[in-house]
Amino acid sequence: MPALHACPICSSARIKLRFNGFTNRNPADGRVWPVFECGNCGHGFLNPQPDRETLGNYYGKNYEAYEERHAADGDNSSILERARASGEFRHIPVPTGKRVLDFGCGGGFFLGICKQLGADVQGIEPSPHGARTAQEQGIPVFRGTLDDFLEQHGDRRFDVITANHVIEHVPDPVTTLSGLGTLLADGGKMTIAVPNARSTFADKLGAEWHSTDLPIHLHQFSAASLRKAADRAGLSTAKIETTSMTTSIRASLQLLLRRKYLIPQLLTRQLPIDSYAERLAKRHDAEENGEALLAIFEAKPPPDSAALRNEVLIEVSTPQVT
Repeated sequence: MPALHACPICSSARIKLRFNGFTNRNPADGRVWPVFECGNCGHGFLNPQPDRETLGNYYGKNYEAYEERHAADGDNSSILERARASGEFRHIPVPTGKRVLDFGCGGGFFLGICKQLGADVQGIEPSPHGARTAQEQGIPVFRGTLDDFLEQHGDRRFDVITANHVIEHVPDPVTTLSGLGTLLADGGKMTIAVPNARSTFADKLGAEWHSTDLPIHLHQFSAASLRKAADRAGLSTAKIETTSMTTSIRASLQLLLRRKYLIPQLLTRQLPIDSYAERLAKRHDAEENGEALLAIFEAKPPPDSAALRNEVLIEVSTPQVT
């Protein structure tokens, strides 16, 4: 596990240790994970980064993203009804008739709803556990890495590409975003969600914040570093904002009460804070300090050929002074 001497997003050498943390997935695991921070783009990253074999100890068949209904907020009929009424599902327009690719699709719940909404769906999932769960629901899933998919299906194009809390898990986010970008159809859009490591609670809780999630989150994104990663990947940013689920804010608030004010865990779980957490979620998002970053990327337009031709003509026709 070689150490990194520059930011993996912007290549700045202005990096320093931000904190040391422990995993929250195994209380008996005493390993220390150093998280560095870039002074240029604000990106955080594990340094050194663990190899695949080490990370395999933290991804098991019971990893929550591999569940059939991971992150489902109701039964399918109510979810479909809300999507059709609002015109969107999970921050994307209802994808009827669209080709949808979900990178890191896990157990396939998102694609299952998209399929019921009339989309032509495809998943990519490296885990055999997640891929199997999705395939058992009739979801077409490529079991392997993005590189494997590009090698075998690089000529395919998609109108909508999503990666919901996935990019923070990959070793090289810029290369991953670039590869996904090659799969965008003309006019296609890519929707990316990652934890906001510069959210209010992330700044207060550091390594203990639930979405720091060491060591499986190799990267801790700021809005600036996510935008920079997209730019270096050849993508333009159509929109970037924060979005906070009330349940996530409540969990962060409960953790802060336990850590800062030493309120027992049992008591924090009984406190009637749901309405406050809902108001706090709206306030943090209005201030762009919410729990997660939501970005919509597009392929950068090709250079203006006329402008380039004019530049060449000007350069050629300009007399050289000797």
